[in-house]
Amino acid sequence: MDFNSLSELLEDHHCRFRYAITSLHLLNNLPPEKLPEVNFGLSEKRNQEYLLGRLSIKDALGSLGYPPTWIERDQHTKTPVWPEGITGSLSHSSGLALAVVSNCPAILGLGVDLEKANRTIDLKIERHICTQDESEDLHSLHPENHTIRLLLTFSAKESLYKCFFGEIPRDLLRFKNVSLKWESNTWTAHWRFPSEKKYPMEKTIGYWGMDLNWLWTICWRL
Repeated sequence: MDFNSLSELLEDHHCRFRYAITSLHLLNNLPPEKLPEVNFGLSEKRNQEYLLGRLSIKDALGSLGYPPTWIERDQHTKTPVWPEGITGSLSHSSGLALAVVSNCPAILGLGVDLEKANRTIDLKIERHICTQDESEDLHSLHPENHTIRLLLTFSAKESLYKCFFGEIPRDLLRFKNVSLKWESNTWTAHWRFPSEKKYPMEKTIGYWGMDLNWLWTICWRL
């Protein structure tokens, strides 16, 4: 499975990115001996998500020339423990996993999110994730565009959370501390921290696209 618009975006940048997608169909057709053991006491669904993610990470790292090994997860944060020199991000959605990795030293953080484009999203989520400016923009749109913009906003802020996890304290890494502006296939995140909190960035540029009825967002920090 290929995401053409994501491929084109990553190929256009001087930093070396690779991505891989794994489906539940592919996972279910692999013999058990080809998969790592999962001993986290998770539900069957969570076990499948974990294996989907690890398989997509293994394939993405393999495309960078790394040996086909299974990476561990951090016991406290539950996030992947990336090999030295690798920055990466992972997302699951509806039986699909997407991993994006880079071995470019300039990439200090990476965030990606994947959503089914036609998924049902509770419109009440707006008050939890949108700033006042974003809500005003949302309500100026046609109802059909309103729903997809809300899903995009949620997805982009998920990507931002992953990209800046560990860089910004978790009590400040909140969806309402950042406001998004949209242009074509890019989005700009304007950060709004309390005046006493100083961080070196004022904005972050991200990207989005749709492939095969899947919506993705991605951003990275330098």
